[in-house]
Amino acid sequence: MFKVLKYLLFANLYNRARKSFFILFGSIISLILISLIINDAVSVSSGMSVFVLLIIKWVSILTLIGLIGFSVLKIINVATSPFTTENKYMNTKEVPVDTRKDRILNKERLFTKSDSILQKYMKDQ
Repeated sequence: MFKVLKYLLFANLYNRARKSFFILFGSIISLILISLIINDAVSVSSGMSVFVLLIIKWVSILTLIGLIGFSVLKIINVATSPFTTENKYMNTKEVPVDTRKDRILNKERLFTKSDSILQKYMKDQ
């Protein structure tokens, strides 16, 4: 039972923070690729271009580390927030009102389909 509960919690977390997971994994892969590619470029270059490549390397690595940190913080924030249902009207001030439902529920007596048919034909006579 705990395995199923753990799976459901992870599946819910993944659904709620899918974009952050993609950013996290993409940043880690980019970090590895940038390190390998620029290390190779630095080893074959000489002079002033070595310094430029090193600056580009470290700026990009620090940027990706920051992006990884923000993604991890967002995932932790989503994981610790309470479970709520997603409401597409959550950010709007006006929530659409189902007037038909309210009108039916405000009736003094609710009729079944057969009661309403009988009432309709009794009025005609």
